[in-house]
Amino acid sequence: MSVSIRAIFPICLAVCGVFCPGCEKNADPKLDEAAFTSDPLMQSKSSQENSGAATAGSQPEIPTISLGGGSASADKRNGATPVLTPEEHRRQLLAAMMPLQVLLGQWHGTTQRQIGQFKAVDEPSWVWDFQTDKNQPALVMTSATSPYIRSARLTYLTERDIFQLQAVDPEGNSRVLEGTFSSPVEEFQGDDQKMHVKYKLELTQVEPAQQRDQWQIVFNQQENNRYLQEMAKKRGANYLRVDTVATQRQGTSFAKSDAGYGEKECLISGGLGTIQVSFQGKSYWVCCTGCKAAFEDDPASWIAEYNKKKSGKSM
Repeated sequence: MSVSIRAIFPICLAVCGVFCPGCEKNADPKLDEAAFTSDPLMQSKSSQENSGAATAGSQPEIPTISLGGGSASADKRNGATPVLTPEEHRRQLLAAMMPLQVLLGQWHGTTQRQIGQFKAVDEPSWVWDFQTDKNQPALVMTSATSPYIRSARLTYLTERDIFQLQAVDPEGNSRVLEGTFSSPVEEFQGDDQKMHVKYKLELTQVEPAQQRDQWQIVFNQQENNRYLQEMAKKRGANYLRVDTVATQRQGTSFAKSDAGYGEKECLISGGLGTIQVSFQGKSYWVCCTGCKAAFEDDPASWIAEYNKKKSGKSM
C-alpha cells in the first residue's frame, strides 16, 4: 500500500513538535494559520467574538438609569450631575451661606469719601427671604439712604458653586454680581469671649450694560458687628476702589458662642434664633423677621423638615 507524502506530513510535524519543540519555530506560518482556523471549536469562538465586537461597535452603550433609588454620590461616581430634592438643595444652599448669617439685622454705615458736601449714610437691613422662592432662599437687604445699593438679594447657586448678588442702585438700575470668598471664612474669639467670623466675599458684575460702569463689591467682614462694603469700578484691566462704606451693627449681635446655638437654633435657616414663635402649643426659634414670616405662612411644613434634619433622616 502506497502512502502519500502529503498524508504523512502532518504526522511528522506532530512528532517533531513533541520531541523537538524548537522545530515549531521553523514551521510554515501559513500552515499554522490554516490549522488554527480548521478547528471547529476555535472557529465557533472566533465567530462569537467577531459578532460581539460588531454589535458593540454598531450599537450605543445603554446608560444606567436609576428610578428613585439613586443617590447623589452614585450620580457623581457615574459622572452625572446629582439630582437633589428641593430639601437637599435648600440644605446645601443654607450650609454654604451659613457664614453670611452674621449679616442679619440692622446696620449703620458711612462712606469714606464725600458725596456732595458730606459723607453719605447707609442703613442696610438684612433678613432671610424664604417666601419669594422657598427652594432658592436668599438674604435680602434694603436701605433707603445708600448711595450705592437700595435693595439686594444675595443667594448661593449650588449647581455652580458660586454666590450671586442681585442689586438695585439708587437710579433703579439692576446689576447681577457673582463670585466667592477671596479670603476664606475664619472664626476667632473676640474680646467679648464670643466666637466671631471674618471673611472677604468678592462679587463682580456680569454682563454690564456698559463696560466702563462694571462694578465689583467686596463684603469685608471684620467681626460679627462690623463689616466694610468696598466699592470698585473697572478701569482698564483692573478694578479701582472708589469708596468704602464702614458699617456697624445696630442692636442685637448674632454672635455664636462656643457652645453653639443649642435650643435657640433657627427652625428655618439653622442660625441663631432671636425671635420665639409657636405652633400647636409648642415654641420654636427663628433668627429674623423673614424667617418668622416664612414660618407663619406654613408652620407644619417647616417643623416637619426641621424634625427630619434633627433626626438625621435623609430627605
